[in-house]
Amino acid sequence: MIRFLAIISSLFWLSSQYAVGKRACRQVWLQCGGLEYTGETCCVLGTKCVQINEYYAQCQPDPSTTISSSATGEPTPTGRPVYTTTMLVSTTSHAQSAYPEPTGTNSGCGSWQLTEGVCCPLYDKSNNKSESCSGNGANCVTPPAAMCKSGTMYPEVHSIGKDEAWHYSRSTHFGLTSGGACGYGLYGLCTKGSKTSSWTDAWLGSTCDAFCKAYPALCQDPASTTLRGNFAAPNGDYYTQFWPSLRGDRDNYLSCGECFEVVRTKPDGSDYAVSEAGYSDPIVLEIVDSCPCSANSKWCCGPGADHCGEIDFKYGCPLPSDSIHLDLSDIAMGRLQGNGSLNDGVIPTRYRRVACPKPGNIYLWMREGGSAYYFAFTAVNAAGIGGITDIEIRGAGAEDWTSLDRDPHYSSSRPQERYGAWVVPQNTGPYEVPIAVRLTSSAGEVVVSEMAIRSFTPPEGAVKGFWYLDTGVQFSM
Repeated sequence: MIRFLAIISSLFWLSSQYAVGKRACRQVWLQCGGLEYTGETCCVLGTKCVQINEYYAQCQPDPSTTISSSATGEPTPTGRPVYTTTMLVSTTSHAQSAYPEPTGTNSGCGSWQLTEGVCCPLYDKSNNKSESCSGNGANCVTPPAAMCKSGTMYPEVHSIGKDEAWHYSRSTHFGLTSGGACGYGLYGLCTKGSKTSSWTDAWLGSTCDAFCKAYPALCQDPASTTLRGNFAAPNGDYYTQFWPSLRGDRDNYLSCGECFEVVRTKPDGSDYAVSEAGYSDPIVLEIVDSCPCSANSKWCCGPGADHCGEIDFKYGCPLPSDSIHLDLSDIAMGRLQGNGSLNDGVIPTRYRRVACPKPGNIYLWMREGGSAYYFAFTAVNAAGIGGITDIEIRGAGAEDWTSLDRDPHYSSSRPQERYGAWVVPQNTGPYEVPIAVRLTSSAGEVVVSEMAIRSFTPPEGAVKGFWYLDTGVQFSM
């Protein structure tokens, strides 16, 4: 009787596995669940569906079983194998190299002043409202040259806690653009269906319709806060930083992708009560651009050096010593002022760094005209710490990984205007498709998409100029 029951049980188990197999269950390392995911949720024999975060679950090997893929007869995965690991943050450190002396008419600084190899603004030191200074009189000065270089005053950040310190600051706004220094394109700009859609979507018009239809996850807010459309540009020496543990001899870390929670305060720095006139919900925003000191000395030269004397609230001018300035998108400013209002050009705020609550996976914005020998892309929508310190690629049939370079086509005399795209190093390749992509966050977490790039040609019907590839992977929240 016992043997009979065992046989029946075995047959039932086999039939259930066959039924599952007929459902084309997901292969190892493929997505199997999460908000917005509409595919199959079962995993092939020998694996199980593991939730990574609320937006992503993945089929991973099941240590409770010893059944191998060869024993099950499962085919080799033809989808996009992905996996996650963690590497120790480098402890090797090096000093920042001196900036080279530029050549040419005024060394490419235009109306600014060449100072220690970089372009710095001139302003009247006796007039805290000045944004420029004509002539070479004694009152014409520049801020410290360090504020026009890549930042060295900010520490390396490899983790974000739930109780990060708040900083008091002030925020201006600069409009809506898809041309920010991070090279994110329409990502970060488009938002559809948010609770402020009555005015937000109207501002965007039809610009983002095709984008949001093609990439709904990139236009959707997290469950608990507004995010899409909220972007910012910090002062330039924060945007472009020098981290001694990273490769590179000047600026080697861009703050692209970092997230901050921002609250509008009263002029004295205190908070509005929820029911009080002037209250607006806090927002979460993402860094997608730079506000260079040389181009905007009024706001963006950093603590103690900005010239904004007309601001009369407590945290207006100068910027507090432990703060950065945040130049906001019009959408973010409209949310903080309420109902899309832009009546105030600058408002008092407090902010803190937070883990990025990004719906969906990491995407790659592929630039047009790529080939096996040269291509460029930007990684967007990174969750968790938000920042990316390294992107590597490996072509089909290759064994070694190659680290990409930040776009090298920039003037070293204006380091804070450095562009955020990642490009194939010169004299390398060819990189045959499918191309694997390995991304490392500033927390040391590594995610890999083995078949991230399958073609250099956008599919028919792709959003013109804005072709984004879903990598199928995401950092931890």
